Formats: sequence, C-alpha cells, structure tokens
Amino acid sequence: MGIQQLSETSQSAQTEAVNAQTCMAIIWVQNGSRELDKDALIDSVEAMPGVSNAKFTREKPAILMIDYCRQETKAVRLVESISNLGAYARIVGC
Repeated sequence: MGIQQLSETSQSAQTEAVNAQTCMAIIWVQNGSRELDKDALIDSVEAMPGVSNAKFTREKPAILMIDYCRQETKAVRLVESISNLGAYARIVGC
C-alpha cells in the first residue's frame, strides 16, 4: 500500500469516526408562555455545547432539526434547555 492509499484510508476512518459521533434530534417545539422568536431560539440552541446546526423545517414549522455530537450532549438535554427558554419541546426522533 502506498503513502497516498494510507492517507486516504486514514481520512476515511476519521470521517467515519466523526459521523458515528454525530446525531440529529428531531424536536417538536410549540409556543410556551410567550410568543416564540424562532431566530432567537435557533441562536440559543446553536450556542449549546455539542450543537453544530439547528433549523426549523419548511414543511412543518414546529419541527426543529438539531445536529449535535452525542459525546458532548444528549437529545434529552437539548429538550430540557429549549423548555427552559420558555417553549414546549418534545423529542420526535433521533
């Protein structure tokens, strides 16, 4: 095996390791006690440890998709944090 083949194999293994650590939480979010500012909510979620991306779906505006690292946080913690921001949140899938 040449040096380039080892390098490609090593990069592939690193990519697989990163993918194994990432997960997507699908969370249903509804207004809590006050009007939900979706942009502020997304900013708050993306600032949470382990979260790399958050967005509401266009087709179902109450569904929040969150990409996160399973080694840094858990979907349950994300839901708790969103609830602490004043919204009702429930895990739909992961």
